[in-house]
Amino acid sequence: MSKQIFDELFGSKARVKILKFFFRNESGFFDIATIARRVQESEAVVKKELERLLKIKFVQKGNKL
Repeated sequence: MSKQIFDELFGSKARVKILKFFFRNESGFFDIATIARRVQESEAVVKKELERLLKIKFVQKGNKL
């Protein structure tokens, strides 16, 4: 499948990048800044997409240690 199909299917390129990040890093806790740096998107975009993923319970919010 082409990248364009995934972008259309999942709504945004940033969301696709974030989903790929989580599938490649199944275990662990990551803050917004780390995810943004690793997927090369702004923190604002990552925060918005993570809120959507939280809403559908794809990710869980954790506490900082």
